Amino acid sequence: MPSHTHQSPAVLRAARDFAHRVAAAWPMRAAVLFGSQARGSASAGSDTDVAILLSGEPGDFVATKLALDDVAYDVLLDSGIRIQPLPIWEPEWAHPERYSNPRLLKNIAREGLAL
Repeated sequence: MPSHTHQSPAVLRAARDFAHRVAAAWPMRAAVLFGSQARGSASAGSDTDVAILLSGEPGDFVATKLALDDVAYDVLLDSGIRIQPLPIWEPEWAHPERYSNPRLLKNIAREGLAL
């Protein structure tokens, strides 16, 4: 994974804050910043994509995404940074071909920044 050289300190703080809040409530294995913020190509209106790698078998994606969105909203209120969470379970990460969008997981693995 690339290094944290082209990211805004405020974005990194907000993404790490989000990851800490998620880790306190879910069986999180890792959090990965991805997308334009990770590549260093974000514009002023870009959101902050954060993949949340969860332990165990895949759960209810929609319910988990909505719950993570609630945490992201709290971070938005505190920081002004808009986090866009993506829940991914360990078996999906280990076998991207089983995921609904295997290319996305491969891009996250290639370009993402571990938080």
